[in-house]
Amino acid sequence: MMQSAFDLGEHLKLREVTFKVSPVLWEKWDISDFDLDFNNWKKIKFLNDALEDFHTDIDLVPNDKGGLYLFYVNCKTISGITEIPFYIGRAQITEGQNLRKRVREYFNKFSKNNERPKITRMFNYWKKDLYLAFYELDNNVEIVDLEKKLINSLLLPMNDEIPDLETKQAIKAFS
Repeated sequence: MMQSAFDLGEHLKLREVTFKVSPVLWEKWDISDFDLDFNNWKKIKFLNDALEDFHTDIDLVPNDKGGLYLFYVNCKTISGITEIPFYIGRAQITEGQNLRKRVREYFNKFSKNNERPKITRMFNYWKKDLYLAFYELDNNVEIVDLEKKLINSLLLPMNDEIPDLETKQAIKAFS
């Protein structure tokens, strides 16, 4: 429990994230070839109850497929509407990479160091409520293209790189 209004204010400030909500960008990037309804994504709790290892559901993430993955925070206040997307990424299927291996890297590597500060922050502040959704795809070209379109259209707060130059410049100009 917070000791004072100051403590609560500090707590809230450290957990502040910025979302950019742009119908212009949603319409700019055509993803109509895919049925990305969130009901079609498989969803798991990312970490176990002790928050020190993966939830057992990590085994549901395929190790023989590629695809997209989405880290989101699931707030139970209004179930079904308070799933807050934080980060979208991709895993191509190669001899050395797959969907399960890629998502495991986030906890094993990025949650514990400052190599990717936004990812470390995501784990530090929201790991108890952090979930993973994944969308399996077999075609690496489609995986890369779809990730690029989703990053450009959603501009999620924990994604650092914006592939579209015009969007990147626009954000830079008004930040």
